Amino acid sequence: MRLRRLRLRNHRNYAQLELSPGPGINVFIGPNGQGKTNLLEAVAMLALSSSPRARREVELVGPVGPASRIEAEVETGGSRRELAITLDVEGGRARRTIEVDGARRRAVDLPGNFRVTLFWPDDLGLVKGGPELRRRFLNQMLVQVEPGYARAIAGLRRVLEQRNNLLKRIASGESGEDMLDPWNHELVKVGSEIVEARAKAIRELEPEAARCHARIASGESLEISYEGPPENLAEAVNNSLAEDLRRGTTSVGPHRDDLKVMLDGHEARSYASQGQQRTAVVSLKLAEAALIGQRAGERPVLLLDDVLSELDGERRAALLEEVGSGGQVIVTSVEAGPFPPALIAQAMVWTVNSGRIEPCG
Repeated sequence: MRLRRLRLRNHRNYAQLELSPGPGINVFIGPNGQGKTNLLEAVAMLALSSSPRARREVELVGPVGPASRIEAEVETGGSRRELAITLDVEGGRARRTIEVDGARRRAVDLPGNFRVTLFWPDDLGLVKGGPELRRRFLNQMLVQVEPGYARAIAGLRRVLEQRNNLLKRIASGESGEDMLDPWNHELVKVGSEIVEARAKAIRELEPEAARCHARIASGESLEISYEGPPENLAEAVNNSLAEDLRRGTTSVGPHRDDLKVMLDGHEARSYASQGQQRTAVVSLKLAEAALIGQRAGERPVLLLDDVLSELDGERRAALLEEVGSGGQVIVTSVEAGPFPPALIAQAMVWTVNSGRIEPCG
């Protein structure tokens, strides 16, 4: 898996960018606020179809016009593809158009054409934040490798919206409980697909995450486990009706799942230091890359934003050895100091300044 060429037009603070990263390690160095994270976001969008960062897509459109465009030539499975995402602003909202080799595609059809594993500082929430962040981690991984998963997630959102609206109407006497039956059936159907995919993925992630963490953290143990809905989802959905009507929302389903993270037998959320949390998240991301690589037959592009902060020298060295073992890596940093001279010598190094990127020798 490789990003061969990237072109940005009016994306965030990039008025115009043409970039051809190398097949190995690419290091982008520059002060905060210059566009390093924006670059990784653009690459990630080509794999996920939407930004993993922006709350509203209109935020992605730069100041030099009412539209932005991301174009790329990627290499996967021995073949090359042209991917593009265009955002056109109309009435304060952005309309998205996706193309694969010049043909329009739906958002659910883009993942799988190009695959990445992304880490940035906000991902510390995987350990210390709420369960929705850990569900998002699983979703962003599985849409890239699990056939039908993106459609199942889209289906779940639709079911929850319709079912929750209907619950409020039933509670107010505007509709009868029998109207819930088709939505309950659909919730169980798509919910079971999602639960099965997540449970299987976590079983695959666990040994590699534990190995990576022990390697980076000098033997400290990492354990992960899946906290999903009751085994009989249909029964649980039916039994939750009274509570759902009281609250006006669906209380049972994969939208309530969680991924439990333990360090040395303690819950990481309350036990771990900042450095331990960062190491645990990085280990999960490396395990994600391994899972994608195993299922897809080639390693995804690693996107690492400020990954070395708050790690001591020993952990930095072990991490860089892991990420530098092969495949394309795009890593950002405020300075070159954390990188060993030998790694810098074999990497392509770039400087980032005010939305401009230039090679640095």
